[in-house]
Amino acid sequence: MIDKEQQQRERAYKIWEDEGRPDGAHADHWQRAERPDDLADQESDDVTKVNQRADDEFANDKDEPDNGADIRPPSTVAPD
Repeated sequence: MIDKEQQQRERAYKIWEDEGRPDGAHADHWQRAERPDDLADQESDDVTKVNQRADDEFANDKDEPDNGADIRPPSTVAPD
């Protein structure tokens, strides 16, 4: 059986990975890993949902051309 500190270490590592491996957040991740599993899992789920929403918004952004062949330079015709 894995001891309590090892479980906390693994939860802190998962939180760190879920947040994109930021530098300087070790103490926060360690503290959050002390919470019960269901809270840490909920935070992970929340981060995943936010990331998925951002990915969906980016994929649905129609302001950009679909591919490089659709890119056209601006017109250089001078006004009269």
